[in-house]
Parts: sequence; C-alpha cells; structure tokens
Amino acid sequence: MNHLFSFFIVFATVWSSVLAVNGDIACKNGMCVTAIVHSNSTTTYDLTVSNSQVGWMSIGFGSTMINAPMVILWRDSSNGNTIISQRSASSYDGLTIVTSPPRVASAVNSRASFNSTAQTLSFSIPSNSDIRQTIIYAWSSTAPSSNSPDASIVEHDDKGTMSLNLVNQLPSFYDEVGSNSTTTIPTSGGSTSDSGSNTNSGSNSGSSNNIAIPLTPSQKVLAAHGIILTIAFLIILPLGALQARLFRTIIPGKIWFGLHWILQWPVAALLMIIGLILGVVETHKLKLPDSNHKTVGVILTALYVIQCVYGGIIHFVKPARPNGRPPQNYGHAIIGILVIGLSFKQVHNGLDDEWPRIGGPAIPQSIWTWWKVWIITIPLLYLFGLVLLPRQYRLERDQRAKGQYTAPVELREPR
Repeated sequence: MNHLFSFFIVFATVWSSVLAVNGDIACKNGMCVTAIVHSNSTTTYDLTVSNSQVGWMSIGFGSTMINAPMVILWRDSSNGNTIISQRSASSYDGLTIVTSPPRVASAVNSRASFNSTAQTLSFSIPSNSDIRQTIIYAWSSTAPSSNSPDASIVEHDDKGTMSLNLVNQLPSFYDEVGSNSTTTIPTSGGSTSDSGSNTNSGSNSGSSNNIAIPLTPSQKVLAAHGIILTIAFLIILPLGALQARLFRTIIPGKIWFGLHWILQWPVAALLMIIGLILGVVETHKLKLPDSNHKTVGVILTALYVIQCVYGGIIHFVKPARPNGRPPQNYGHAIIGILVIGLSFKQVHNGLDDEWPRIGGPAIPQSIWTWWKVWIITIPLLYLFGLVLLPRQYRLERDQRAKGQYTAPVELREPR
C-alpha cells in the first residue's frame, strides 16, 4: 500500500509538471500580455491588442518609461513578419534606439495571429532573476513610418502598467504554437485575465487579473508624498485660515490665533517637510525630468515660508495706529488665498499629470469628486466669513472700549 501511495504521489507530481508551465497573464484596457518562462532560460511574451487596427504595440520592463528597456513590435508590411525595435527613454520627450541591449529580443513569428477583433505579436528574450515583474505597456493604431527597426513611431493610443507573477502556473497549452488565441481580451475599459492563470489560489497568485495592480515601491513613496502634502495644503492650511476667519466673528478674544498658529506652523510645516523629502528623494532616484508640477511645488514652498515669516512680523511687530487695521494684514490674507488656490491646482496637476507619468493606476472617481466638492466648499466658507466682517469689527471695537483688546506694540524712534 505504501508503494502504491508513493507511486501516485510521484505520478501526480510528474503529471502536474507536464500540464503546467511557469508564467502569468495580465490584461488591461484592451491589451493582454502573456509571459511564458521556458526551461532554456528564455521567456516568451505574447502581446495581444483587441483592436482591428494596430500599428504597433510594446512593453517595457519597469514602472515608468524613463530608463525602462522597451521592446516595440509591429508587422512588416511586405511579408507579415514581426519587426522588433528595442528602445529606451531618458525623458518623456522621445525614444532612443538601443543597438546593443543587455537582453536581445527575438521575434517569434509562429505565435503571431491576426483577426478582425484582435492582433497578437510575440517575442522571446533571455530570462532574468525577476519573480514579480512590473511592466509598462502601450500601443497605437498608427503604424511606424517604415519596416526598419529605427523607424519613427507616433504617440500611443493607450498606455499603462501591469504586474506579472512569473512563478504562477499556466496550462501547458500556453507553451504551444498559436496558444495565444485562447487569451480572453477585454474589449473596453477595465481588466480581465485568462482563466488559466486563476487556477492557483495560493501565495503566488494574485497579480494575474490586474483588477488591482500592486503599486511599485516608487509609486508607494510618491503616493505617500501626494497624500501627505494634500493633507497639509488642502486640509490643514484651509482649516487654519477658515477657523481664524470665522471664530474671531463668534468668540471674543484671541482663541482663534492660538489655533491658527498651531495649524499653520507646527502641524502644516511638519507634514510639508515629510512630504517634500519623500518627493525630492524619489524624484532624484527615478531621475524624473523637470515638470510644471515641480515648478509650482517650489513656488508653493517659497510662498508658504514667506507667509509664515510675514505672519510672525505682523503679529509681533505692530506699528501704532489709533484706528483701523494695518494694511499688511490684508497682504497676509491675500498671500494665504494665493497659496490655497495654487494648492488646488498643484494637487490636480499631480493627480492628472504626474501620477500617470510614473505609471500609476487610474485615480478613483471618489478622489476627483472630493476635489471638486472641496474647491467649491472652501471658497464658499471663506466668503461667508467675509460677510461676517462687520460683526468682527464691532466685537473688536467693544473689546477696545472695555480695555480687553490687546494693545499693539508701538514702534518709537530712539531718543
């Protein structure tokens, strides 16, 4: 009985190895990538686009196109064979031909397929040590300018990131010629995966369907940068300004100033320092090019520092005035409004431009809804506070009459 049991164990192990190959399938927005890891230290990638008109398609190994080794594929118009062009980019402005790549890709014409709804091109490349791969993908409906690997290509119709788990198990027929035609292709926005890559529910699975693509380490750092600075600039600073504008019209005294100072200086400054360090370090690490987001970020930081210094001067050094308010108080308010207004633009730019640049997944609609509601709510609350200005001035006059209002510091010429 023990010998029979051992036989079945060995038989099941051998049979499972025959029926399965290592690899994974990822699909997103009408494009699928199938990776098959072979025992001869090569990996085959099948790229399938669910569109009747496909000019070129590509993948790159990395989370952003900057410095990612890219393999671009298109059909030779004369014979239908697959043309391969390996390129890289040091910026988002253009691609450079790589004549001697570390890993040379080779076309696998036998796996190519074309029909009225989808097109597939394939290549093989020496395997590396990756177990989990983050790749970028792109495709265009416009063909390159020629059949030469150095032909110029037009901008993509779609792009994004995917994640592949290369130790997943796929049915062995994926390793057969023409097997790519079995891949289920999403025909519209959203994600799907072939049923074969979902047969494993263990610890190695989970990246195949790409319904929720895991963030790369760099994306996590930059996401933290965005979240922390959004809290600082769009929550803490507006709340600090609003409570100062509203509380002084309701509560007599200087309670509003204590809250204003705490929110705008120690709380906001700490968050800004952390967020800025995360952004600067990771941007330098990824060698991201200069952008409008960076420029506005520098301007916002400078304005915040100026505003803090300006506010301190206004509070601690007050020229003696018998009546009225010092004009610099209005300047402080104007700079504050400018900072918050620029912050809304900066957050929108980060979500809409910078995040896609690093291959980040689509921003949830709830985030955009919050941004739209917040950009309306904050100005309305501030305008409501301005409507209460007559009440504020009346309270201040009453406090001065009772001797409860803090006297200004008089600046006198030395004798």
